[in-house]
Amino acid sequence: MRGLAALGVLLTHVGLYSAQVSLSDFPGMEQPGNGFAGVLLQQLHVSLPIFFVLSGVLLYRPWVLAALGGTKKPGVRPYLWRRALRTLPAFWVTLAVVLIAFNSEGIQNVWHVVRPFLLLQVYESEAYLFGLEQSWSLATEIAFYALLPVLAWALNRVARGGADVAAKARRIVLVLTAVAVAGFAFAAYTFTDSIGMWPIEDKWPLKWMGFIAAGMALATLSAAAEIAPEKSPRLYRFLARKPASAWAAALVVYLIACFQPFGEPGSANYPGMAQGLIEHVLYLSFGLLAVAPLTLPNSRSKLIDAVLTNPVMLYLGKVSYGLYLWHIAIIYFYNEGVFGADGFWELLAICFFGSLVAATLSYYIIESPAMRLREKLGKAPKEASVATFDRSDHLTSVR
Repeated sequence: MRGLAALGVLLTHVGLYSAQVSLSDFPGMEQPGNGFAGVLLQQLHVSLPIFFVLSGVLLYRPWVLAALGGTKKPGVRPYLWRRALRTLPAFWVTLAVVLIAFNSEGIQNVWHVVRPFLLLQVYESEAYLFGLEQSWSLATEIAFYALLPVLAWALNRVARGGADVAAKARRIVLVLTAVAVAGFAFAAYTFTDSIGMWPIEDKWPLKWMGFIAAGMALATLSAAAEIAPEKSPRLYRFLARKPASAWAAALVVYLIACFQPFGEPGSANYPGMAQGLIEHVLYLSFGLLAVAPLTLPNSRSKLIDAVLTNPVMLYLGKVSYGLYLWHIAIIYFYNEGVFGADGFWELLAICFFGSLVAATLSYYIIESPAMRLREKLGKAPKEASVATFDRSDHLTSVR
C-alpha cells in the first residue's frame, strides 16, 4: 500500500511541476493547467493521507491489542529506537544533499542547518526547504512517533472502564473521534481569512493528527475483531464480507474530490474555507476506505491482493520511503528548479526512474544497514515490536 501511495504523491507533484495543474497564487509562476488531466492529477493528493492512516494502524495496533486482549505491551525504548533508525538516517542523507545543492544561499547561521535536521522548519515562517518541501508530512509522522507511547497509555486507561472487549473498543474510538474533531477544528482555523493563504500552520501536525487517529481507530476495530469477532460493528462485518467495496467507495470519494464542489477543479491554489474543509473530510474518508480492507482479520480480496502483492508493487513498497524523500529533489536536479518543466511524460519518466534509482540506493546503502542496528544498539529485543499486514495472512510482524 505504501508503494501505491508513493506513486500517487509522485504523480500529483509531477502534474503540478509540469504545468498540468493550474496555479495563480504566486506571481510569476502562474500556469493555466491542462483541463481534465490536471483535474485528475491534482486530486491524487488523496494518496498522502494513506501514509498517516497506515502509521496509525500499524504502530498503535500492538498497544491496543495489549489494552483489549492483555497481550504484552511494546517496550517504549526499543519502539522509539527503531522508529528513529527507520526514518532519520535516510532523511538526514537526503537533507544534506538538498541543503548543499539547493539551499546553500539561504543558510545564514548554524540554526538554519540544525533546524531541518530536527524537522522544526515547519514551525517557522519562511523556513523553506527547497527540494524537500514534502518533509512537512514527515514532521507530522515524527511528532506522532514521539507521542504514541503517551497516547497509548492514556487510551489504555480509558479502555479500563469498559465491561468487555467491545465496550473498551468503543471507549477508545470515542476518544480518537474527539482527536479527529480537534484536528478538523484546527484545519478550519488554517482556512480563515485572518491568517491568509499558505499559512505555516497548514503544515503543523495538529491539523493532520485526525488522519492518524483514524488509523488508530481502524487498529482498534481490527484488534477487537480478532479477539471478539462476533461483537464487531455491523459496517466492519460488512467489509469483512466485501472488502473490495471499500476501494469502490474510495474511488467515488476521489472523483468527488476531483470536481471540487466549492473550488476550482484542477487548481493547486490555496482553498477557501468551504473547499478546504470539504477536501479535508474527503481526504480523511479516502484514507480510511483505502486502508480499512487491510485491517480485516481473516478476510481477503482477490482484487486487493492482485494490486498490492504483485512483484512490482511489493518492490515499490520496499523502497517507498526513498521515493517519498527523493522525488522532488530529482525534479530540481533535472529542471534546475521546480516549476516550468517541459512535458508531463518526460518529467514523469525522469522523476520516476531517477527516484527509483535513488530510493534503491537509499534502501540498500542507508535504510537496510540502519535497520540492522536495531538489535545491536540500545539493547532492543529481537522480537518484533509492531504489527503490520502482509499478503499471506494480512497480519505479520516486522521489526
